[in-house]
Amino acid sequence: MNALLPRILLWLVLLISPFTLYAQNDAEICQWVKQILLNTLSVDYNYKVSDDAELRKNYTANAWDALNNFLGNYLEVIRENYLTLHPKAITEPYVAEKGFALGVHFWRINEVFFIPELNLTIAFSLIVIEANPQSNGGGRLLIQSMDMIKKENS
Repeated sequence: MNALLPRILLWLVLLISPFTLYAQNDAEICQWVKQILLNTLSVDYNYKVSDDAELRKNYTANAWDALNNFLGNYLEVIRENYLTLHPKAITEPYVAEKGFALGVHFWRINEVFFIPELNLTIAFSLIVIEANPQSNGGGRLLIQSMDMIKKENS
């Protein structure tokens, strides 16, 4: 009987893990990522770096810098040609991986966008983390890092 109690407790701990208590589900995280990327990629020729504050709050400095370095040269093309970008999701975002590392809940979300004005397809693989977790399972989401592959269509 004494050996049975620790096993039961272990199973209870495994069943009531941070994943089952977590309030934000995968679909909500995916839709959040989709909306953030749509907002970020929807720029026009009037765009100024000073307009970044609202978008930037959803990214860590590392992720924001990666995005700027990757897509920064397109800003000149957008301005010169007076473009307004209308990105379209080619695929719905999906959770490729999720976990709990160093006390932080994370998700790897993959999604592909097409930007017709630039004839550009971009595949994103983002790491989203929960910043400032709350006891009710909520918390602020941040895009912590990203990998991108672009294809310029001809």
